[in-house]
Formats: sequence, structure tokens, C-alpha cells
Amino acid sequence: MNQQESYLPDIRLFQITDSAFPSGSFAFSYGLESMAKLGRIRDVADFRKYMFNVLTQISRSEMPFVNSGYNSASEFRQSLAPVMEMLDAFITIPCLHKASIMQGKVLLQVMRMVYPEHDFEDVMGWLQRNELSTHYAPLFGIVCRAIGFAHMETLSAYAYISLRDQISAAIKLGMLGPHQAQGILGEVLGNVSSEINLIKDLEYYEAYRIALALEIAQANHPGLYSRLFQN
Repeated sequence: MNQQESYLPDIRLFQITDSAFPSGSFAFSYGLESMAKLGRIRDVADFRKYMFNVLTQISRSEMPFVNSGYNSASEFRQSLAPVMEMLDAFITIPCLHKASIMQGKVLLQVMRMVYPEHDFEDVMGWLQRNELSTHYAPLFGIVCRAIGFAHMETLSAYAYISLRDQISAAIKLGMLGPHQAQGILGEVLGNVSSEINLIKDLEYYEAYRIALALEIAQANHPGLYSRLFQN
């Protein structure tokens, strides 16, 4: 392998980050729909600020759990229980809590079918026997390490999927068009590497939140008179 080939990413990254990959995430807007209806996002400039806030929020509050899942992949029976229990307590908004568990369960089911050579059935069975939730972030770390992704590739994939879903939700809600949306996504993706470098060594017990307005909007979502997304 020459030097140029050695820098090529794992081709399977394109599979799990593709919008056609059935992770179930497109049923959720992460609070975007509520933010718009509460008047917190009124134009494209507001949406751009919102996207940068989402990146900061997920990097501080979710990616530490991805790190811990990734680090526990080879010995999840010894180290995964406190991660899942902490995330159960950390996600206080009921609809987000439900979404995290649902997406994690779907992720394991899909990965079990796509990569049958890996024993993801064992992970699911162990979680069920120990009455632990199937939270998405740590399970994302586990499955990515199991199939051979590097740590930084895993964090980059998690960030991209989260941001991509926000762009998709904004287009579905009619907030902006595809071209504008992709332009903003490109801007935000330019900050992903620096955010990852800040949190790549954080473990689950070091996670914290910073976007309070976003959390208020997320909690308000079930009370919307009409809504397109489940959360």
C-alpha cells in the first residue's frame, strides 16, 4: 500500500453515514421543530447559529458516551453498565430518553443483519439480561470499534450523522432549501475536527450540557399542537 492509499478512510464509513442507512434517526428533529415554532429560529442566520450550537452540544453531552462505548467494546460486560446507567439519569427529557433507547436498539438490530460475523446479538442479550437500556451513543461507539473503525473516524461519523439529520429536518420543515442547507452543513463540518480534538479523551462521567434554550425546546416538543417529528 502506498502512502496515499494509507490515508483513505474505511469505505464502510460511507455506508453507516449514508442517509439510506436505516438507523431510525429521521423520525426525530432533536428539538429543531420546537425551536422554530417557539420563534427561536426565524431565518437562515438563526439556523446557522443553531447548527453550531448543536455541534457544541452533542460534542460535550453525547460524544463522551460514544468514547466510553468505544473504549469498552472489547470488555463491555465489565464497563458498560455504569455508562448506560449514567446516560439513563443524564437524559432527563422523556422524549429524548425514549429516542436514544429506540435508536440504539435499531442500530444493534441493523448491524446484526449487515455484519453477521460480529456477535452483536451477544451485546443485545447481555443488556436485556442485566435490564440495561440500549442507549444509542455508547452503542454507536461499541459497534464502530467492533467493525474496525478508528476512534476519530467513529467520532466524525457520529457528528456527521447528527448534523446531517438536522439539515434533513430543516428541509422537511420548509425552513430552507437544499442548496442553502448544504452550504450551512459545509460550514459547520469545518468545525467538527476542532470540536472532536477537544472531547476525544472525555469519558461518560465528564459529559455536560451547555445549550439550555435547546433543552427547553426539546422538553416543549410533546406539547406542540401539531408536529411532524416524534421529538
